Amino acid sequence: SSIHLTHDEVLAQMKVLLAAAYETTSITITWALLELARNPDIQSKLRQELLAFSEEPTYDQQQHSLPYLDAVLHETLRVHPAVTDLTRVAVEDDIIPLSEPVVTQSGESVNSISVARGTLIGIPISCINRSTEIWGADAKVFRPERWLEEGGIPRKAQDIQAYRHLLTFVDGPRTCLGKGFAMAEFKAVMSVLVKNFVFEMRDGPNTRVEFGRGMLPRPRIVGEEGTDVPLRVRRNEG
Repeated sequence: SSIHLTHDEVLAQMKVLLAAAYETTSITITWALLELARNPDIQSKLRQELLAFSEEPTYDQQQHSLPYLDAVLHETLRVHPAVTDLTRVAVEDDIIPLSEPVVTQSGESVNSISVARGTLIGIPISCINRSTEIWGADAKVFRPERWLEEGGIPRKAQDIQAYRHLLTFVDGPRTCLGKGFAMAEFKAVMSVLVKNFVFEMRDGPNTRVEFGRGMLPRPRIVGEEGTDVPLRVRRNEG
């Protein structure tokens, strides 16, 4: 074919694959396994769903016939977004309307915010995804059932115009181009791992895990140096 990538274009795509298509998905799977280890009842429920298939589920089955796996995926995306925040620069003066009035430091109640051209705007994805005002009192709790229950997604969360009301993949013309592939990859890997192995916290229920600061939110043990995945893994003999 006469159409090909230049050397510089290949190098640029390598950076995208390593930084976006690889690390973000692997970190999401890491947090999902930690949550399953913290919540053995959720892990068992997911395993039962996966074991209902005598063979490995096909792509179509992973997408449409495994509702609890889908719920675990979206709850992981909500509670543990791989990209916790992002910034945008206003290209022109604008006025952003607010869904609810806010009180400024001066005590004034405002219904909109004026943004000047060149202003750097920070969007706290993780804070919005875990906001109790948006997702309810149990917003910080890992509970996949919310995606399956009627009325499980609060009205305020439904007002978020993004994929499944989450900002994890951002939204608009610069939404994540690889989100479909990333979710398919997550389901394929998780279906194999959870079906064949049991995951437990390294030090039992008392294992204390926190976010390790870096380009991506990696787990680490409280009081220990470096990031870590504190899991004990054994083959499922059931």
